[in-house]
Amino acid sequence: METKREGRIIEVGMAEVKISSAPDILITRGLGSCVGITLYDPIRRIGGLAHPMLPDIHKAKVKTNPAKFVNSVIELMIKEFTKRNCRVSSLMAKVFGGGHMFSAIPYDSPFNIGVKNVEKAKEVFSSLKIKIVAEDTGGNYGRTVELYLATGKVRVKTLFHGVKET
Repeated sequence: METKREGRIIEVGMAEVKISSAPDILITRGLGSCVGITLYDPIRRIGGLAHPMLPDIHKAKVKTNPAKFVNSVIELMIKEFTKRNCRVSSLMAKVFGGGHMFSAIPYDSPFNIGVKNVEKAKEVFSSLKIKIVAEDTGGNYGRTVELYLATGKVRVKTLFHGVKET
């Protein structure tokens, strides 16, 4: 993968979403139980990266930040891509993170937020008929995700599990 950095490096914080175009690079750090969701239009070379923390805005008491929730941030991203003349049928999704970060919580517990976040992302993308073309989820470790908008490639960095590219 080309690592030459000609565009801006745009940081995406927790409970944020950013959308930009080539040759920029979108980066989010510290994905634990949160998920990193990328959407990319290979025709227009426009991409988005979100770092939601929780699965479902409809179950939340405070709903002021749609980027905090998997289901609402995906809807928000779709609206932004549509405004930029992207066709939903051209979009490719990738999902990262969703780790099981708290050993005191059983893996199959409803309080295992990482698993719930990944499940919700898959459910929403399936309902929108958007294919998830790559994922690196689960485990019990953090991830940093870099989306290269010139190519749509994603580099996933971990402390003890190396670097992967999708």
